[in-house]
Amino acid sequence: MRILAISDIHSSFSKLKRLFEVENAEVLVVCGDITDFVYDDVKTFKKIVERFDGMCLVVHGNCDYERAFHGIDDEKLIFIHGKSFAYNEIVFHGLGGSTYTPFNTPSEYSESLYYSLLKNFKYGERNILISHSPPHGILDRTHYGKRAGSVAVKEYLHKFDFVLCGHIHEARGVVKQGRTTVINSGAFRRGYYSRIDLNGEVTLLKI
Repeated sequence: MRILAISDIHSSFSKLKRLFEVENAEVLVVCGDITDFVYDDVKTFKKIVERFDGMCLVVHGNCDYERAFHGIDDEKLIFIHGKSFAYNEIVFHGLGGSTYTPFNTPSEYSESLYYSLLKNFKYGERNILISHSPPHGILDRTHYGKRAGSVAVKEYLHKFDFVLCGHIHEARGVVKQGRTTVINSGAFRRGYYSRIDLNGEVTLLKI
């Protein structure tokens, strides 16, 4: 299975149109911050994603309004926050929003909520976490040196083959920790994304 992972679009939808012209995959994973605080931009996003031939799995980011994604699901687009979704022998799990920030953004949650969601996911033999927040201490360092990832995600890291995340634009990269590969694809509004083949090959790219 080939997966394309993007995050932090921040309403830069022209790049999303271009991505579908140059890439193809079975699954597109979108790790949040699809909009830039604009509620109705979710509708624009959905129209563009209809051009993608595969399955699209989405969580919201802290700059998105969670309720804007309620009811957007169809046969090709799944809002996966708080859910587990089995697809081609892989179980995907979703954590949207972020832990608390200094900026009072629309979708910020407690670590206790993340612990609860992670505990109640229905895990399979192979598991991928789609999270806006990176795990604490891994690909989560801001320009100011602060670690801004989730402690809950870090503690559940061993449950996953891959953790696909974003949120901290400047922390783009790939880190292998134990059995888990963590990928922060960077900010797609700057053209950054990643391609993952489940044989273990991960490529960081720019459109």
